[in-house]
Amino acid sequence: MARRVQIQFVILTLLLAPRFTAQLNPSNVLVSYSFDDGDLASGPDTFSVFAHAKGTVTLSLASHLSGYRSVEIRDVAGDGDFPELQGYFHPRDKGRLFLHFALMAATPHEELNIALAGPEWFTLRKNGIGFWLRTQGGYLCQVSDNVVNVAYDIDQGVYDLVINKEAQPKPVISLTRQSNAPNQPGSVVDKFSFIGDKGEDRSNVAYYVDDVLVGVDEAIIQLPFVAPGRRKLFIDYWNESQTQLRSKPGPLEVMGLSDLGIRSKEIQSLRNEGLWDLLLQLISGKKHRTDIPSDVSAESNQLLHAVGFWRDGCEAMEKGETIGALAGFERADQLVPSGKIYGMDAVLALAALGQWQEVDARLSRIYSDWQGDLRLPVALAKIGLVRKNLDEAEQWLRGPAEQVPDELGQGLLRRLRSGGINETLLETLRSRFPDNWADYVRDVLIAEEYFFVLLWKNQAPEAEQFAERMVTRYQSLGISSPKWLERLGDASFLMGNFAVALERYEESLRKDDGNASILVKLSDVHFRLGDLERERFYREKIYGRLSSE
Repeated sequence: MARRVQIQFVILTLLLAPRFTAQLNPSNVLVSYSFDDGDLASGPDTFSVFAHAKGTVTLSLASHLSGYRSVEIRDVAGDGDFPELQGYFHPRDKGRLFLHFALMAATPHEELNIALAGPEWFTLRKNGIGFWLRTQGGYLCQVSDNVVNVAYDIDQGVYDLVINKEAQPKPVISLTRQSNAPNQPGSVVDKFSFIGDKGEDRSNVAYYVDDVLVGVDEAIIQLPFVAPGRRKLFIDYWNESQTQLRSKPGPLEVMGLSDLGIRSKEIQSLRNEGLWDLLLQLISGKKHRTDIPSDVSAESNQLLHAVGFWRDGCEAMEKGETIGALAGFERADQLVPSGKIYGMDAVLALAALGQWQEVDARLSRIYSDWQGDLRLPVALAKIGLVRKNLDEAEQWLRGPAEQVPDELGQGLLRRLRSGGINETLLETLRSRFPDNWADYVRDVLIAEEYFFVLLWKNQAPEAEQFAERMVTRYQSLGISSPKWLERLGDASFLMGNFAVALERYEESLRKDDGNASILVKLSDVHFRLGDLERERFYREKIYGRLSSE
């Protein structure tokens, strides 16, 4: 554990050395919050407020360094969650990054955590935590090189830290060339976080944050905000995915360790066995399966070899060696079935090989694990672009309604077409329709792939017409179709018919009020229509609200 400073109801300022802060001007600033602004808009490019239990994140007049307000973060032990203020900025993977903020802990012996992190979120790995401060026993401590970490040199993975008490010109702590939390040079950073404890649910901390500033050592050009809290609408992300899809064919991007079947229990086991660094190196491709020692536990051996086989598959697929890629993905999936990326990447490899019967069978088995995942439309578009028989999606619409004599069969098909695909449903379908159950599943999957391919080919009117026919057909079969109503809205949005898109999104939400992804689209379409009150209503349902309430 590195240097620490005792905190006793005083405001602490963590800032950069003067030679760095003197370089900052508006063209160098990524983020600046004094919390005195009249409209602090949450969103994907500003910040989120998480307060889903008894803890709170609110604006406060009680304590502040400048202006008249700060943010109060108050945790409550035993409430099953922790409050958080999480802020976002454009990813930085090189140069120097400067962080400044003021802190006052009203309950110094309670735990709080402050971090600067990257796309791998708040994990001790490359592109994860870059800087971490926490309280321990009434002291503010830094985590450096895997212990309990601000000019931050991204290239070198080191930072300088200066801590001042209010009204005292001389720093109480001044450290230079400190290793970042995972001791990984070149780690990307794109977010900051202020929370109570890390999930142990034992903290009753109350503390105040003011004057948050993030800057860089060069002039930058940031995209303007196109709407409150965001620099892009959801449709802009779709267009970027389309470009990436065409320019970088290959496996899906991993967004978290859970994609690899690695959760908190497995993380702790790997750390206890001294295998954490090896895991990170396997993921990055710096180590290979031959580097895995033989004297590890059976569980860790499976996890590490699964990651190794998956990494082999990714490298093979990027080289165009699809058969070898499939072998790697399948072996990883056999070892750790809970790693959902293994199964999906295997499906993508099968699609590249044109093994469509296997594609449909495997995709249907893993479909439920991917519902609501932002990568599912991309995966379906990848599959659809190489499938040669997408016209079958239209054939089902032209044919007569199925003649299913018994109520059980009708109910099964309703569940299938409503999106409730899972292993239990598939087993029942096989039993009820032994000769053609796969045809029913294929019809559903091909329809989705066909729709996304039309969008990806910039054929929004054709996509809209197809979705309308899907809705009509489902209605004739007595099947609820919130998914296709949402897709009708997507097509309308792409064509600029925002009022129509709004009607379709609202109807979809009424039929499926648990669909969180549609809230983003409702916020965007209200913005396009000029209704800022409703835009804010739906945006804050996702990203929370920073207010004095």
